[in-house]
Amino acid sequence: MNHLRSARVVLDAYRSVSDEHDCELAVVRGQVPEDLRGVLYRNGPGRVRIGDDVYHHPFDGDGMVIRVAFEANAVRYRNRYVRTREFVEESAAGRMRYRAFGTNLPGGLRRNLLRVRFKNAANTSVRFHGGHLLALWEGGVPHTLDPATLATLERFDYGGALRAAAGRSWIEQRITPELPFSAHPRLDPLTGELFNFGTLLGRRNQLLLYRINSKGTLVETRPIPLDGLAFVHDFVLTQKYFVFFLSAVAFDVLPALAGLVSPAAAIRERPREPAQILVVPRDGGAPVAIEAPPCFVFHHINGYDEGEGRVVVDSLRMDRYPSGNVDFDDPSSLVAFDYPPPRPTRFRLDVHRRSVTERVLTSVPMELPSIHPGRVSRRHRYVYAQAASDPNFLTPAMTRIAKLDVDTGEALERELAPDLPSEPVFVPRPDAQREDDGYLLVVVYRADERRSELRVLDAKDLSERTALALPHHVPPGFHGDFITQ
Repeated sequence: MNHLRSARVVLDAYRSVSDEHDCELAVVRGQVPEDLRGVLYRNGPGRVRIGDDVYHHPFDGDGMVIRVAFEANAVRYRNRYVRTREFVEESAAGRMRYRAFGTNLPGGLRRNLLRVRFKNAANTSVRFHGGHLLALWEGGVPHTLDPATLATLERFDYGGALRAAAGRSWIEQRITPELPFSAHPRLDPLTGELFNFGTLLGRRNQLLLYRINSKGTLVETRPIPLDGLAFVHDFVLTQKYFVFFLSAVAFDVLPALAGLVSPAAAIRERPREPAQILVVPRDGGAPVAIEAPPCFVFHHINGYDEGEGRVVVDSLRMDRYPSGNVDFDDPSSLVAFDYPPPRPTRFRLDVHRRSVTERVLTSVPMELPSIHPGRVSRRHRYVYAQAASDPNFLTPAMTRIAKLDVDTGEALERELAPDLPSEPVFVPRPDAQREDDGYLLVVVYRADERRSELRVLDAKDLSERTALALPHHVPPGFHGDFITQ
């Protein structure tokens, strides 16, 4: 499939969803495994235009959560938009009323000057923890949803903990009244604690670390000073450390705050400058900064400790920061989008010597990785992800599902072109003995039919166990969560 056709498929998949459904799903192939019981939640941008206004970045679309419940005698489906304050106001107005990560308001400087309240799109991830179903975004508080109906309950700040920050000035509180809470929390499978972070802009830029106990109470907020403002989307949790990659990018704060450019356009690469890996001890010790070759990482796979002061981190490494804008009416804009191939790479860190080595695990470009949830912060062997058929990855369209064995470097791939698979969510089988004994749940956009399916794949060999027809197309989303029942 050529790059322009691939781009057309992607942009067609991103067309907005107008209806919300509550129905039983029909099996179109195979049979639902009898031991697959629980609920899949997924989040992503469901609306990329409102009235005549169109967003210029996939991160800006309004969050739409889907729920697929695997019950004893049926599979039930529901989708709902997250009723954020911004979604409700813009729906009533029939136009954009807030600036977003990659999109300024139409109307130029007059409408954007000093508009420093940005849209919380609640569109990046969804996580069930401590009795709360959280729709997550990058730069603000989560929204809680009813786990059964997906009704939006509240803008959730953990009892005020995501509003308080010591020593902040009036203008800082004006710009960010809600503390950032990233869309990539990590659950410690041994303690049930959820860890997360946020990057806070101010006179003193900070990395805020959060610890939420197994009951869902935010019990610790730990500020880490930063020399500059870093773009950090994800992090790694081991049993001893938090690991952050602070890539060599700069953020032109004043033009973004003044409304001259969007925040996404204000991020620029600093060529040839080294990246910095920040290793923060979980026990409260001082952070350690390790210099690394220039790179950018959106998503990490996993990390674990390997002896005293030695850490292994598997990440999807890019040579540089991806850049560009997307015109959802122009496929050539997607072809021109600079998205370097993300290659699975193993970093070995020596915290005491402040050194790092890296090794590419496979040349296959991959994104949106998933592992066995019980292996988070511990040694893992298998990684599941979207994969690209083109090793140069000239268009950000993934048409394969891959299983990577990090011990051997072998990558097993299942081609779906021209269809587009989502992030594969790994679900262990009950009483499984092997790490890859389970299922992959993948939402697939059927390009020729302009609809979506949910497919259940065997995690051992990527063979299809069943496919269920969804009542509408689901735009390419980001992250999901599975809750066993």
